[in-house]
This record gives sequence, structure tokens and C-alpha cells, in this order.
Amino acid sequence: MGQVISATARRTQRQGGQPSKRQRFLTQAALLLADARADAGNGRMDQALEKAYQAGLRTAGACVAASATVSKRRRLPSSAWDRLVLVGAEEKEWAEKFRAYSRTRSRLASGIDREVADQVVFDLMDLAARFLEMAETGTHDFDGLGDQAA
Repeated sequence: MGQVISATARRTQRQGGQPSKRQRFLTQAALLLADARADAGNGRMDQALEKAYQAGLRTAGACVAASATVSKRRRLPSSAWDRLVLVGAEEKEWAEKFRAYSRTRSRLASGIDREVADQVVFDLMDLAARFLEMAETGTHDFDGLGDQAA
């Protein structure tokens, strides 16, 4: 009985004005992307890269949160990109594109590299913006259930 009550309470909270987990992730992604653009505009390319990458992670979280298939799994990978792969074929492509930036991000964060090429940052910001737009506009066919897939 406790499960029924808690499921009902969660549904009521969402309908009562609380955003869904997916929407919270999308909002965070948009804010991080805006911060990344501001950092890039101020010449802080290392910070811009980090925030654009995090925007991609939040968008991946939104896709995973919206996936009925992934939510049914008992054991999930710890990597956001590995979880995104479980959503579908299109998501696998997005995960692979973002994984390509993981090493650069890690080297900057650890101090191995001190600078990053501006074009790398702009490419990642563009990738994050396209991924976010796809997730926000519903042109994403989560688990093959949607009818708006492009």
C-alpha cells in the first residue's frame, strides 16, 4: 500500500506545479549552456568547455529520465553516456559524440592541459545546443513510442 500512496503523491506533486525530473534536467542544461557561452565570450574557454559538457550530461539525464525502458532496468551503468546508449540508436550516436570530449575535459580538469583550442569549445557548445534542442522539442523518439521522430 505504501508504494501506491507514494506513487500517487509523486504524481500529485508534479501536477501541483513541481517540474518533472526530465524538465529539471533540461532547465539545468539550458542554464549551463548559457553560462558556457558567457564564459567563452569572456575568454574563459576551459570553463566554457566544462559547462558545455555538463549541459550535455544534464540533457542525457533528461533523455534517460524520459525512457521507460531504462527506468525498468535493475542495474544501470554509472556513466551517463552508457545509460544514454540504453535509450536507443539515436541516443547512442549522441553518447559517442560527447564521449569524444571526455578526454579533453579530463585533461583540463586535472591540469595536464592548461588551454583548449577555441574551436573545440565552440564545437562542443554547438553539439550541446543541438542535443538540448532535440530533447526539448520532442523530435526525440524515446524508446520508439513517440510519433514526432525526425
